[in-house]
Amino acid sequence: MIKHFVKVALRNLRKNMFYTLISLIGLIISMGACVILMNYVDFESNYDDFHKDSDKIYRAESFFTLNGTVTDSWATSSFGYAGAMKAEFAEVKDITRVNNKDCERIVRYQDKIYREPRVVIADSNFFSFFTYPLLKGEPKRILKEPNTIAISASAAKKYFGEADPIGKVLDITTRKSVYHCAVSGVYADFPPQSHLNLDMIISYASTTPFERDFWYQHEAYTYVKTNNVDDAKRIESKFPALAEKFKTEDAMRDKRWEISMVPLTDIHLNPLKPYEFEVKGSRQNIRFIFFFALIILIVGWVNFINIMTSRSIERAGEIGVRKLVGSKTKHMVTQFFIESFMINFMAVVVFLILMVVALPFLEQYYFSAMFNQFWQRPLVWGLLVLIFCLSTLITGAVPILILRKVKIAVVLKNRMSFRVRMGKGLRQGLIIFQFTAAVVLIVSTITIRRQMQYMQSKDLGVSLTQTLVFKTPAKTDAYDEKLKMITEKMKTIGGVKALTMSSAVPGKMVGYFMANQRDSDPEKISVLSEMLRVDYDFIKAYQLNILKGRNFSRDFGADQESSVILTQSALKHFGFKDEETAVGGYINLEGQGARKYEVIGVVQDYHHHSLKENFRPVVLLMFSPWGGLDYEFISVKIQGANPQVILSQIEQEYKSVFPDSSFDSFFLDEFFNRQYKEDVTYGTIIMIFTWLTIFIVCLGILGIASLMLLRRTKEIAIRKISGARPHQIVKLINMEFIRWVGIAILIGTPLSWFIMNNWLENFPYRTMLECWVFLIAGFLTILVTVLTVSFQTVKSALENPVKSLRNE
Repeated sequence: MIKHFVKVALRNLRKNMFYTLISLIGLIISMGACVILMNYVDFESNYDDFHKDSDKIYRAESFFTLNGTVTDSWATSSFGYAGAMKAEFAEVKDITRVNNKDCERIVRYQDKIYREPRVVIADSNFFSFFTYPLLKGEPKRILKEPNTIAISASAAKKYFGEADPIGKVLDITTRKSVYHCAVSGVYADFPPQSHLNLDMIISYASTTPFERDFWYQHEAYTYVKTNNVDDAKRIESKFPALAEKFKTEDAMRDKRWEISMVPLTDIHLNPLKPYEFEVKGSRQNIRFIFFFALIILIVGWVNFINIMTSRSIERAGEIGVRKLVGSKTKHMVTQFFIESFMINFMAVVVFLILMVVALPFLEQYYFSAMFNQFWQRPLVWGLLVLIFCLSTLITGAVPILILRKVKIAVVLKNRMSFRVRMGKGLRQGLIIFQFTAAVVLIVSTITIRRQMQYMQSKDLGVSLTQTLVFKTPAKTDAYDEKLKMITEKMKTIGGVKALTMSSAVPGKMVGYFMANQRDSDPEKISVLSEMLRVDYDFIKAYQLNILKGRNFSRDFGADQESSVILTQSALKHFGFKDEETAVGGYINLEGQGARKYEVIGVVQDYHHHSLKENFRPVVLLMFSPWGGLDYEFISVKIQGANPQVILSQIEQEYKSVFPDSSFDSFFLDEFFNRQYKEDVTYGTIIMIFTWLTIFIVCLGILGIASLMLLRRTKEIAIRKISGARPHQIVKLINMEFIRWVGIAILIGTPLSWFIMNNWLENFPYRTMLECWVFLIAGFLTILVTVLTVSFQTVKSALENPVKSLRNE
């Protein structure tokens, strides 16, 4: 019996090859897109869940309150938190730290010199606390001894090739310090789903007591393992009292020190905070992609169901005859399910073949997170099985539900009347759903693209173009003199318009937070502000707008030791009324007692970070009263000449003076726009899959239009005999579809406005949802529909009506 059903199914699929191909292509695209997008959603949503006890690990993130209001919030904690929490809180099952202070270090082994971005210091229990696999060494001993270091497998290959790295000594340098560390272990490169991505890890025993126990500088990640969520909440509530016991510095004593115990698996999708080095995801974007994946799958199903339903109605006569000769309902059910099973199975097989061919290319070049370890992920296979089963069930069941009450006499007596009425409401509803989805996705694609363009083209208040930046060298003899000498030599290179040094550049967090005060503040409230060390030429080179006062000048000796310039946000932060009162006023810098620092100017707020963040209060100064605020970048403004030629000359000069340091450079506009990498990826994903969805909709329109023309062959022939022109026939068929599109536009416009308005609210600086966006979405939907329907209709409109009536 089954063999018979399979033969009939194959015969029907071959007989109606045009509709079979339309259904098959739609299912391949929708199933494949859903699996790929869901895999991406799962990848982004399950960061760090590979760790043992990941559900019991939290990161203690600091925040400060004044009179119940949060004044500052960081992802980091102070060095001393870990030891005190371990000793004082019974709820702490285990604790470990990652010290990020000066984590960008120059590493040297023999003649190999590289600047490594993440060389951190960690507690000896780091590898027993987390589940990062070790290739060489024991978890409890690898970071136990002073002057030892664990390195990644990639780093081991880079510095030592195929040789055994254990015991070999690396020279690790910053602008202030030098470590000579023996390699004690090698760990596998951190998985892509780790929020931490560390190149090298120095043992905490190598550091000073200051970096182990000091309760002020907040430059460490502190990870806490507890038994349950309730214990984590109790640690949060008990921490302020602990802070009062241990904090000793005058600065920030007026604030209440608190922590937020953030689950390890939530870190990646939480909003970006200061002192976070990892590339963050977006919880809202992931939710959108999740629903997008469901929509594209449903659109594929709708496409198939519409064609299957229409074809099933065409087969009503066949069903009537089958019932007449004794077939039972179960036989009809089996027949439809076998046909549905076969076409869905073919869709899955074709998708798998396409992925086998394309995956190496996709993994290497496009959105690697979507395809990373694609075949090894259980979710992929589970989704394929689930979607296949659901698709077979749904696409097989709907035609049966429509035809379950077929009456033999009605079908055989008036087949045309039957097939016009049967399933009409369902088909129209499904078609309107497809058009509504198209409208929403087109609006979403346009809006996301406009927001990306807005952020990348908006005036930032700072000049980034034609700016070459390279990083200052590591510690060396006569450092200041050599640095001054090389900068003077670079100014003489042809094409160099200006040169300036600073502790940070746009696109990199200013950092170096200090608790300062307005000198005239009677309450002496400390406010955290970021300190940016610059030279005489920074403001001019970067074209910052001075609203009041003056720039730093060589004519004023005090500028090198006691003058500061504030941004507008810093002005408000310190409590100055306006620019007039700020210029000539004074502030007190943290740790400098009652010494006054004069405000000589106010610059307009500029976007030091991406437009995803608000302005932060920044104090510009030319000195470092704390000894740790160093020049880290040299910015070279160029004009006219070939940038690559200038870069080559600068590198040559640099290496002649600093042979023991790596030369690391970048063009600032590209560096700044890297902040939008995840958003651009998100926008590209939405755009690609939106057009795939529209393609599926077009396939559905093509199939439905073809069936509609088949059903109305006699009507069209009679109209043509009565004098109707071909364009009138085309218009007649198009108008039916346009009515459905009109209803879809009425539904999709407010729906897409609601969705994208909520999405845009996550950006402090954002484009507007203008009417033309919705008009274009509606117009494109109508245009695609008309072109698709007309393509199928013109042929029927031009056919000889006599031939059509004879065939009918």
